[in-house]
Amino acid sequence: MENATSTDVLTAMTPTKITCVHLKEEWYDTRATYVTNIALVVMNLLTAVSATAGNFLILLAVHRTPSLRIPSNTLVCCLAVADFLVGLIVQPINAMQIIFEIKHNVQAFCVAKLITTGSLSWICAGVSFLVISAISVERFLAIKLHLRYASIVTVRRVLLVVSLFWLICTVLVLAWFLGASYDTLVLVVVVMDVACMTITITAYFKIYLLIRELHRKTKDQSAHLTADLKTFKRSAVTMLYIVSLFLACFIPFLTVLVAKKQRGGGPTLNIFYNVFATVVYLSSSLNPFVYCYRLKEIRVAVFKILGRRYTIDTNGEVVPLSRTMSNSKTNNLKNSLLTVPPHIEVKSTRETNV
Repeated sequence: MENATSTDVLTAMTPTKITCVHLKEEWYDTRATYVTNIALVVMNLLTAVSATAGNFLILLAVHRTPSLRIPSNTLVCCLAVADFLVGLIVQPINAMQIIFEIKHNVQAFCVAKLITTGSLSWICAGVSFLVISAISVERFLAIKLHLRYASIVTVRRVLLVVSLFWLICTVLVLAWFLGASYDTLVLVVVVMDVACMTITITAYFKIYLLIRELHRKTKDQSAHLTADLKTFKRSAVTMLYIVSLFLACFIPFLTVLVAKKQRGGGPTLNIFYNVFATVVYLSSSLNPFVYCYRLKEIRVAVFKILGRRYTIDTNGEVVPLSRTMSNSKTNNLKNSLLTVPPHIEVKSTRETNV
């Protein structure tokens, strides 16, 4: 009996090695792997719905609202496009890939693997990382260039840069398919990601220094300049939230990816790799909530699509349109009661004279 148990444990710990064109995978038949895979299937399918619906609403809101078509929102939409593809294609197929692994269907597993980890996952993640860096640079240019910003940073140029990002990431994946080694691709991706993180951190540090300097200069100036500075600070902080969320989801996966290349896998490392890959996908579901929570104009536009009429009041708060109209009527009524008609004022004067 003990020998049989030992043999079962040894069999579970011995990987089944799979080769899918240029991808090499290892399957482990442990209980922990099975339970984790079931949980990941459920998580991927649930978050795929929220990622697809949420990012579609963001894209539709900006498309239907001309006032939102500015460079900063264009970058947000470019990030939403990548997140939308993750929710629509990558996550459902990733869930199918895990199911095929559980059922030991090698052929179907390889097809799903090539679509997700073999191509589209890398492209979407790479584009997202580059767009995240572009967002931090755009915010830095907005405060650094000031009056020249509108003429230099345009929607057309932003779209051109993002198109270049998609081209670069696609070429990297195609090079992998055409024979470039997986180790070389991982090295290029790691170097690119570290460069993006360095650019992002540097840009936000410079933004912090510039805001502190401007705050000191505008302390005794007009309220209009102070309000503009507050608006920019809120926008910069919003973009920082988006960047921080993405990095918090992506850095653990990048760490496990490097560790897996160095140590050569194993059941525990495989579990961590799959879990953190799903965590990266999770950011695609969370981003739309950040956009709606922090970007008031986008929140109002999304509510409008959903049939709920909201607006931004004089205090900068998002409130139902009915409340704004009610407050407006109340103020008009108060003003009419406070204003004394001329004929009443004349009559009272005559009575006093009598």
